Amino acid sequence: MAESVDDAVKALRIIIGGLVMGLAVLAGIGLVMAPILNPPDPQLGSLMLAVLGVMALGSAAGYFVLRQAMLRDLAARAAELRQSADPAGLIVLRYRQFAIAGAGLIDGPGMVAGLTYLMTANPIALAAMAAVVLSLLVHLPSADRLRRLAENAAMGSGQ
Repeated sequence: MAESVDDAVKALRIIIGGLVMGLAVLAGIGLVMAPILNPPDPQLGSLMLAVLGVMALGSAAGYFVLRQAMLRDLAARAAELRQSADPAGLIVLRYRQFAIAGAGLIDGPGMVAGLTYLMTANPIALAAMAAVVLSLLVHLPSADRLRRLAENAAMGSGQ
């Protein structure tokens, strides 16, 4: 039996919610304990912020490529999706792959930002963590978004 759209979305929301909670716990630990290096090493802080920047740019590029690949895959299935009474049910697996991999790409820089904050107490790292949490919340799947994606793909339009 195929998994329903609502069940798939519920599972994805639990997974991504777990990532958000992990970042929240790391931020909480950082707020209580940072900096663990006393005094913080300015060279290490600069290096970690540079690594965070590179990782964030790489993750953003990876997310864009991943999303474009999903949209191309769905566009190639437009005829099949048009013929289905439930096109969203046909793309659940592909959407799940994108949602989980995309969340991982978003979450990675957040973990580096958390470690950076924990070690250096640099507020830029804490702001980066907040941006990652907001990005994960924007990425959070919904059944409506999945159905809209399937309908748009069936009509041959991306988005």
